[in-house]
Amino acid sequence: MKFLPYEKFTISTQEPLSQVIEKLETNIEAPKVFRWVFSRNHAPYAGTISDSGFKIYRIIHYRNSFLPVIRGKFEPSSDETLIHITMRLHPFIMSFLIFWFSIFYSLSLAVFLSEILSGNILIFEALLFLGFPLVVLFIFGCAFWYEANRSREELIEIIEGKYFKQKTVNKTYNKKSKYGVWLRGLLILVVIGNIIAYLGLFPLVQQESQPLVLESCSQLSNQSPYCKLAVAYTLEGYPTEADIAISSEGNILVSGGEDKAIKIWDLQTGKLKKTLQSDSGVINTLAISPDGKTIVSGSGDRMIRIWNITSNQPPRMLKGHSQNISQVEVSLDGKTIMSRDYEEIKVWDFETGELKATLPNLPSREFKMGALVIEDNTSYFNPLTLSSKGTALVKFKNKIVAWNLTTNEQIPLEKKWFENLDIYSGRISLDGKTVVMTSYSQPKNYLKIWDLKTGKLKTEQQFSTSYIQNGLSSYVQRGLYDIVLTRDRIIGSTKDEELKVWNLETAELEAILEQEQMNHLVVSSDGKVIAGITGNLYDKNTKIKVLKRP
Repeated sequence: MKFLPYEKFTISTQEPLSQVIEKLETNIEAPKVFRWVFSRNHAPYAGTISDSGFKIYRIIHYRNSFLPVIRGKFEPSSDETLIHITMRLHPFIMSFLIFWFSIFYSLSLAVFLSEILSGNILIFEALLFLGFPLVVLFIFGCAFWYEANRSREELIEIIEGKYFKQKTVNKTYNKKSKYGVWLRGLLILVVIGNIIAYLGLFPLVQQESQPLVLESCSQLSNQSPYCKLAVAYTLEGYPTEADIAISSEGNILVSGGEDKAIKIWDLQTGKLKKTLQSDSGVINTLAISPDGKTIVSGSGDRMIRIWNITSNQPPRMLKGHSQNISQVEVSLDGKTIMSRDYEEIKVWDFETGELKATLPNLPSREFKMGALVIEDNTSYFNPLTLSSKGTALVKFKNKIVAWNLTTNEQIPLEKKWFENLDIYSGRISLDGKTVVMTSYSQPKNYLKIWDLKTGKLKTEQQFSTSYIQNGLSSYVQRGLYDIVLTRDRIIGSTKDEELKVWNLETAELEAILEQEQMNHLVVSSDGKVIAGITGNLYDKNTKIKVLKRP
């Protein structure tokens, strides 16, 4: 098939020009402004004819903007008549196509090439987008060539005197039927291909993860030490807590809430030791320094406060965030505070409170094409989590990146080319060597583990998903809600009211305990103390559950 919508050919006949014109006139009628769509009492073509040539188009009863305009030029001689025929699209349609393609590619080609080179998008994704107009043109081109070939055969029959209206009608319906079958078959293949890609069933593209067989602690043959976790305390009397933090030794827990207060709990006795009252801002996030003497809080007033537990002095305050602070962390050496909101990360000196760095420190994203300037204002830097090792997990330029806040080194985490992850929870291991994330990639839920040095995916497991009815007709997905990491385990609270434990190296499921859903999970470094918030903050009925194991 030719690519461009243009056809040129010549018909030769021994008949004189007058007979050729007579035959054409019987099958060509004058153009009409309005035509009754259901009427079949008409010639096959409409247009004008003269001694020098003709300009006609087919009369059809179905929509086709790519119908060819047919022009003929007569060249009579003493022994034959030549009819030179050209078929091309209507000038308006051609102008529209040229305008559409020039605008589309002038705006998108430079942007997509820049995005590919910078790593924002994958080449395959860009080619899919840039190639879409060509696919559309191919489909419409099929419609043009179908009509062009059909008209060519009919004009030859008309000039040779072999054309009969009833024959052509039957032939037309037969061809139209074949064309419709072919087009429907193509559409069915496209739909099936999309379904296969959507479900991830194509074996050369995606390796299927086997769902985990869920077994409770009583069913597991090798009992994990985490099967001995039991509720040690239920800390009540603070129904508005929004976040908690636990010391590395597991002997102190702090909680902050909507009342702007921070409560300090002794986990040896389960008793409240002290209350720190902030002057402004709901407590959003908390962290405890490695020596257990300092608390760092991030508040709704966009301020960071540094509290000394051993004194009654007011907190030191750090100002710089333009949005609500969602996480704070203290480095393992106790010299640095790290904080993040929904679009940036800040690094502070612990002793002086000086702002040492702000991420992202990137140039403005502008694309210039002549006098036109396109500015990308989309949020392309989305911090997911911070670790005390000084590494941040960031969604950056359509990738998940482990970002070293000290060296500025960026390690992209490997993912499949088609994968679009909705991330539930992300954590970096205590030794800074492993990244763990739980994610949803329709229609499955995954637990994935990456090697932080190489960015390679070490292993992944699919975990079960169920749905609960919410109201009369809507359903809410039930999966893994939150995870925390010990030195060698992954612990997660699910929406199925279970606490699950996986091996950090292999993602093998070790233990399942029936336990009320807990949010904002925290754990001591040795994994012997786990705590989380139960209940609903909006109903002001929250409690803190503390679990311990031998």
